[in-house]
Amino acid sequence: MPASANHLLARLRFRHLQLVTEVGRTGSLSRAAIALSLTQPALSKALKEIEDMLGFSIFHRGPRGLQQTEQGAVVVRGAQLMLRELHHMREEADAAASGARAAAVLRLGSSAFIALGILQPIISRLTCMEPPVVVQVTENNVPRLFETLIAGDLDALICLYNSDVMASQAGRDMRFEKLGEEPYVVIAPAGHRLSKARAVTWRRLAEERWVLTRKPSFARVLVEDSFRQHGVTTPIPVCETDGPVTAAKLVANGVGLSSVPASTAQEHVRSKAANLIRLQSPQQTAILGLVYRETSIDHPRIARLREALDLA
Repeated sequence: MPASANHLLARLRFRHLQLVTEVGRTGSLSRAAIALSLTQPALSKALKEIEDMLGFSIFHRGPRGLQQTEQGAVVVRGAQLMLRELHHMREEADAAASGARAAAVLRLGSSAFIALGILQPIISRLTCMEPPVVVQVTENNVPRLFETLIAGDLDALICLYNSDVMASQAGRDMRFEKLGEEPYVVIAPAGHRLSKARAVTWRRLAEERWVLTRKPSFARVLVEDSFRQHGVTTPIPVCETDGPVTAAKLVANGVGLSSVPASTAQEHVRSKAANLIRLQSPQQTAILGLVYRETSIDHPRIARLREALDLA
């Protein structure tokens, strides 16, 4: 018989969450028992008790050891999140007791170009609140950021909408809230032969040297889609980078053309180290948004972040 929430609250312990998480991580009772300093019979007994509490099996034996059932995968993921939240709660308690008197510790993920531009006034608002919010920023590409968010090591992301990544997260209860739009532009080194041309075609662009971000980054997906829509094969890049900030700097140093967010291109265009290419068919505008887990919709950290976004 399925356990009620009150029944679980009365019987479930954090130690049970550790057991489930470790068995899920190792896929082996023996390896999990060693990691938890338990005997295998004691671990087996505890796991049986947890499954009896829940009313269903968390694991079943497969050709590669213990494998999670469909319900079990939900339990393992939930146990991981609760344990990480416990560690985070302690971190917030320490921050509240420190000289900063922080109201919360917000773990925020973003791409490097967003952290360098759009994110700065948001962080300023958060840290100037009364009481302030301590912000821990993680910079990475969107797929890696999603992995970290799912694992419970981030509270939210401010990133560009990547349809491929969002589709891969189906069933993981991720929420995306649109914040604005970010145009993408093609830039070339200063003095490039296409700098003064008008209505440059994608077929013409395919003949140039390119600096591209690595797959499956949004910038890479966007530029490949642009070439494909015009019946042109995407050129093999002379250099690949992890993000548009480095790509723009390489363009400014004469390596080749690149497709980057307009906000990233501004610095190099203003300094005349790079030029905008006037396209016959401009690229699609990217959607900037806030991403977090559905279960965090009413969390005070997300509420504080929304407040800062409104003010910024």
